[in-house]
Amino acid sequence: MSETVPQEITVQEGYALWSVSYDQEKNGLIFIEQREVDRLLAQLSYTNVLDVGTGTGRHALKLARRGVRVTAFDQSLQMLEVARLAAQREELSIDFRLLSLDDHLPFEAHQFDLLICALMLSHVSNLVHAFQEFARVLQEGGYLLITDFHPDHILYGWKTGFRHAGVLYHVPTMGHAKNDYLEAITQNGLRILEVSENLVGEAPEGYLPLEMRRAYADKPLCLSILAQK
Repeated sequence: MSETVPQEITVQEGYALWSVSYDQEKNGLIFIEQREVDRLLAQLSYTNVLDVGTGTGRHALKLARRGVRVTAFDQSLQMLEVARLAAQREELSIDFRLLSLDDHLPFEAHQFDLLICALMLSHVSNLVHAFQEFARVLQEGGYLLITDFHPDHILYGWKTGFRHAGVLYHVPTMGHAKNDYLEAITQNGLRILEVSENLVGEAPEGYLPLEMRRAYADKPLCLSILAQK
């Protein structure tokens, strides 16, 4: 059977469909990113966290299990519903909200001592506005941790994609460069503490297509940046 032509859909449409299977997939990018986030967070002290673009609540749930206060938002109602149900099952108290990063965030300035934004800024058109809001809501001394599909994915033709009901869907990314992230961070008064670029070859067998692992093992898959206000 020949491969069907991928269907190009909007970010909102994509994550609405993807919410059904998002947590059940073996995803090489998520595996690498989660390991890196765990490593970086282990170095930090925090009590009041904002999870931007929480999706199905992967990081929010993990943070809430540690007993810290967590506020989490996403623009996808369907992804948020999965997150809310997961929190209810574990009796975790998380303040979930339906919000868009395109808007001004409804939070007081200097409110959070950690802001995490995972694997979603590649879908955001205005990085400058996003980081202005991040800096505004962070306390002095607070930490910013962002992760994303490495910008080099554009060079290799990789796309954010998933299967639903037998159809392959592609979700668009904006094509930001690594320096776009770094400049947006520093321009808003944040100090970069660490930048890591994890490689395709770090994903376990079975988490990425075999041909991708063989051909691109030494290419970056995940970008992570830790900064402090």
